[in-house]
Amino acid sequence: MATIPLARVRAGATSSATLVTLLVTAGLGNQALESWRVSRASSDGLNGWLGVLFQPLLLTGWRFDEPSGANRLDHYLAPLVFNVVFVLGTALLVAWATRGSGRLATLFTTWGMVTLAGGIAAAACTPLAYAGITGQAAKAFQETVPQGLSLGFIVGVIAGIVACIFAGGGSASSSSAEPAPSPLETTATLPMGTNWSLGTDE
Repeated sequence: MATIPLARVRAGATSSATLVTLLVTAGLGNQALESWRVSRASSDGLNGWLGVLFQPLLLTGWRFDEPSGANRLDHYLAPLVFNVVFVLGTALLVAWATRGSGRLATLFTTWGMVTLAGGIAAAACTPLAYAGITGQAAKAFQETVPQGLSLGFIVGVIAGIVACIFAGGGSASSSSAEPAPSPLETTATLPMGTNWSLGTDE
């Protein structure tokens, strides 16, 4: 009875968060929008906030062929690794963490798990992104992991709202699914004390 709503909440939250993450990485990270991402990331609009919001989106810039010309040394496989880990990590973490305890809990759980998935994806793609580049490995992680967390934080807001709409309210569903108590269960019973005599004639 209560397990069916919980499974439905988990499936709804997981599918919602995964779909939002997939749309962001596949849509905004495609090769056709490369110049759009770079221009937005380097923009100082709204006192620099526009660049801060779009800078993490550069991690999703995927392509299936090796770039040529001045960008031929770019590690084009790193964004693919980031996108795959980001989407799969979101699906696994949201499915693991969702407990179906209401809309607000679903929102914050999804939000937090997508943020965590972004950080894990950034850490996973860092060695590939900085392969062959001299410098300390710790510095490379310090540059990419915060960006991954930032992207997960931003995408997590949208994913959490969508999951809250389509998968929230698990506690209400589970409580409504509980059967009504029987009238016999609510009747009072007389206590049988130590002086209760049974089977004796007086």
